[in-house]
Amino acid sequence: MKKKNFLCFILILFFTTTLTSCFNFSFRTEADPSTFNDYTKELLIPIIGNDEFTNHFLFKNPENYGLPKKGNIDLPAPSKITKFDKILINGLFYELYNYDYKDLNFDQQMTYNVLTNLVDSINNKTEKMAYLDNNFLGSYLGYQAQLPILLNEYKFYDEDDIMNYLELLNLIPLAFTKYVEFEEEKAYNGYGMPDFVIDKVIDQCNDFLNNIENHFLIQTFEDRIKGITLETCSEDFLIELHHEIITNEVAEGFEIIRDRLPKLYGQAKNNLGLAHYDIGKEYYTYLFQNETGYDIKIEKAIAYIEEKLTENYLELREIINSNPNITNIVKNTSLMTITPKEQIEAYKTLINKNFPKLKNFPNINIKYVDKSMEEHFSPAAYLTSPIDYLDEQFIYLNEAQIKDDYNYLYSTLAHEGLPGHLYQDVYFKSQDVNLIRKILKNSGYTEGWATYTEMYSLSLVEEKNRIVADYLLNENEFYGALQCRLDMGIHYEGWDLDDVLTFINKYLEGYTQEKAQQILEQIIEVPTNPQIYFFTYFKILDMRNRVETALGNKFNELEFHKTILDCGPVPLKYVEIVIDDYIKDNK
Repeated sequence: MKKKNFLCFILILFFTTTLTSCFNFSFRTEADPSTFNDYTKELLIPIIGNDEFTNHFLFKNPENYGLPKKGNIDLPAPSKITKFDKILINGLFYELYNYDYKDLNFDQQMTYNVLTNLVDSINNKTEKMAYLDNNFLGSYLGYQAQLPILLNEYKFYDEDDIMNYLELLNLIPLAFTKYVEFEEEKAYNGYGMPDFVIDKVIDQCNDFLNNIENHFLIQTFEDRIKGITLETCSEDFLIELHHEIITNEVAEGFEIIRDRLPKLYGQAKNNLGLAHYDIGKEYYTYLFQNETGYDIKIEKAIAYIEEKLTENYLELREIINSNPNITNIVKNTSLMTITPKEQIEAYKTLINKNFPKLKNFPNINIKYVDKSMEEHFSPAAYLTSPIDYLDEQFIYLNEAQIKDDYNYLYSTLAHEGLPGHLYQDVYFKSQDVNLIRKILKNSGYTEGWATYTEMYSLSLVEEKNRIVADYLLNENEFYGALQCRLDMGIHYEGWDLDDVLTFINKYLEGYTQEKAQQILEQIIEVPTNPQIYFFTYFKILDMRNRVETALGNKFNELEFHKTILDCGPVPLKYVEIVIDDYIKDNK
């Protein structure tokens, strides 16, 4: 798929090392609800740990939240959940279950939901499932692929931050060694990385190492340290030191991956989906439920998506049949005729009436990924800002993948910017809610919301372009549903290339085996990725349709959006409950 939030990737890595649970205590005492907020404050450090790299992205001033100014200088490492981990975490969260849910206010209930869902999720994950995780090394969502952008966005507020950053750079060889060793362990246990993924990871490393002397991290460092008060080192010294570390230690880390991964060629016992592993279907079910935020059987999810696929296919065919020239019209129509920065500014006005206003509007910066990363980077991405510093926001665009497709860019800027990721993140972080709710995020909610706003942006076009917008909306929904169904077929039902091609050809004539192979490989590498975007989008759209049907003329679009946003990035199963209550209260 096309978009992925960076910080959730880092959080997943350290949550799996910090949080696990599985135990049952029989004796409980009822806790005073007035102590709930104090209790959750005590959970903050155990939940996020004392990791400088992660905390620096979460907070500008961590000391204001009871965290040390400088955490442990370390980089995330692969991990497996053990039974001992689960016993420890159960002790940490033991008191949570003493609170009566009915006695808590809305914010506390949502915090309770987030925490219990986290405990249940990790409780259901077995140690063996770590071998099937895809959040380690990968072609475009892997740790080594994401790290350069994260390093480039590591903020320098003072000289200490620069020193911390340089220390982190020195740790890259050790961190990457751990990732390679874990891939070797996975292969030894029968869960090796497919050869086509190894090829892509090696290509990505080679792209990073190409012309390392002029790498973009080196080029941007000089500007990043300007204006910082330096007491112990001069700018020239830091620039020279940074250059040396990038060309030696950092380069060494990428060389370790590039040189050691080829030894795993041919060791993958399965080059197809999760269903072909002994625990594959069990793991896919766990992953699907965890990522989408719904406790649903896959068979039921398949039926749901097939219904959406049929609906959107018929609607798309109706549009094409009523206007046979529609594809040429779309090709020759541009929904966006201004710059990305100007389009973001335009969205401020376009969404003003139907989305709640932000308390303070941030300065939004548009950046382009370096050419060395274009081939192995998403078309666009929003980098979440520190919780206590919302003034500056950043959206990355991949010029090579967006090219001149301004219709795609039009809706992508809505997805990443307004009223998508950036807007939702800033809106919720500006609310007076439990801090834990601003840290623990369900990707199904965040990507479902961003995809909903991406589709919503097509309703904002000028009337003269309505036919183009309608076509693009139905086309996006159709292909989204198709990808979701293929994901379930490949990872739960065990589809191979022939199955994929046969299914696609039911809807699209003349689809080649080569194109089907590309889709198969992409879905194999990142299980449930289409579900995070489109299964959740369809669910949010269902909620909207349910509210509109129930309230009729009383339906208020702004209030509906506010209700979703005020829930925060929780699993959507909890949002559905809030929406049902909203309908009851407003009939």
